[in-house]
Amino acid sequence: MCLGVPAVVIDIDEGSGIVKIDYGDGIVREALLGISEERVARGDIVVIHAGVVVSKFSIEGLYEQIEFIRKLLNDFEDNSSLEGLIVLYQNVIQLAERLKGSDG
Repeated sequence: MCLGVPAVVIDIDEGSGIVKIDYGDGIVREALLGISEERVARGDIVVIHAGVVVSKFSIEGLYEQIEFIRKLLNDFEDNSSLEGLIVLYQNVIQLAERLKGSDG
């Protein structure tokens, strides 16, 4: 199974195809911009798989994922890991909204 993880685009170097991203934990990392059919901008939420941006993701889509995870929480006695994931997703949303607001 492959897992793509949402992150926020912090900065883009279009010449090299490298983007700086944050997974919601406050640590800026680099990823390869692997999609060319979609324009990626600072503050966009993207899906990262194996260090490559594979698609853009909407804030609404991330809220849907949070709701799905919350439903999963009901099925587990020890759900601390899933709660942590929700916090990271919420951090991604807040950072994306803050970056988009500062650019506009």
